[in-house]
Amino acid sequence: MILGLPEIKLKKDLVVVSTSVAFETHPHPPLTSAWFSYPAKFLPFISGRADAFVTAFLPLAMALGEDIFTSGVLSPRLEYGLYEYQSALHMWNPEKFHGVNIFSAQVAPLAVEKAGVNTLSLFSGGVDSCYSLMLHLPENQPIEQFQVKYALFVHGFDIPLQDENTFNTSIATFQEYLPQSVELIPCKTNLHYFMTGFAKWPFAHGGPLLASAMLLDGLVKNLIIPASYSLDELEPWGSTPFTDYWLSTETIESIHHGADAERIEKIEAISTWKPAQNILRVCINASERHGVDNCSHCEKCIRTMAMLKIVGVLPEFKTFHRSFHIWDILFWSPDFTTIAVWAPYMMRYAAQHKLYYYLPFLLFANLHGWLKFWLIKLMPRPIFNLLRKRLYPADKDPFNPHHLEKISLPGD
Repeated sequence: MILGLPEIKLKKDLVVVSTSVAFETHPHPPLTSAWFSYPAKFLPFISGRADAFVTAFLPLAMALGEDIFTSGVLSPRLEYGLYEYQSALHMWNPEKFHGVNIFSAQVAPLAVEKAGVNTLSLFSGGVDSCYSLMLHLPENQPIEQFQVKYALFVHGFDIPLQDENTFNTSIATFQEYLPQSVELIPCKTNLHYFMTGFAKWPFAHGGPLLASAMLLDGLVKNLIIPASYSLDELEPWGSTPFTDYWLSTETIESIHHGADAERIEKIEAISTWKPAQNILRVCINASERHGVDNCSHCEKCIRTMAMLKIVGVLPEFKTFHRSFHIWDILFWSPDFTTIAVWAPYMMRYAAQHKLYYYLPFLLFANLHGWLKFWLIKLMPRPIFNLLRKRLYPADKDPFNPHHLEKISLPGD
């Protein structure tokens, strides 16, 4: 994999940072250029180093088994961390992720006088990002250098680039309700489209996620990455406390935050925070969500609504738009992978708070989820693959590269 020298261009009211991408053994039409865009005002804070693009493409390079060659400048600390990061991905899935070498035109840290001094938090509007942002506001974080000044919201990770309406509507809602002490930075990128069909996003998203903030190296000193899982429920995932730490440079410290709390504990913590009540965005049903408004019936919506119901604050959260009763939990089937995460911790929380009437419903949902998990696990792979292709054809994937042919590049 050959990454060209990063280019920085002003296009209308945006600054676009891009690099050419060439594959040695795996042609990948029609994508030949990877890019990020930010509001033009952030141009002075972008050095144009190769750190972000190498970090973003490492999972894909490992999946393809291709060494990375970059014409840009790479951080020594990051280069060391990238090899450690590879060890984790390879250990989790040795058949899919292979160790690769990284070659750069120059290895040197960013000059201290050009480095950022601010704290930035990645932000999606979900439970984890609301929790991390809230706890780093001045009223909750006494150490000034760790108080969040910026929140970065990325278009192209969970919202397809062709869905401009959802992104723009979410931005407007976030700006309306987030505290004035926090500046929201909208970002766009096509990185997810490179991964489709080669590296599964749950495992590959860590690099692109951190890269979206790493490009702002003249702005950011502390990078807050909201945790997806608590320490006692960790599993192979693209973003974890130890892998995120390795994706740091001499001037940007990656901080995986919130792994000390379970999801329902985070919901309890943000339950009285007015911004969260108006912006909580968790839906995974792309066809029925709109802006921050959730569909209120997909697996993740049901899970979140159940937690809000158990905590006793569901009516306060304005982004869910249907009534929810305890019986609805019976129709919830948690998506399990290697461990059962959500229902058991909800059961423990309900028991600790003497909400015993929730336990039979949560137990049924938990058993339902495990039954579905094992039916899928034990299904012969040829049948599983056939069903997956029929139910989720590649051309219907919202992150299939062919969708990019129908949209214009930022600033065009």
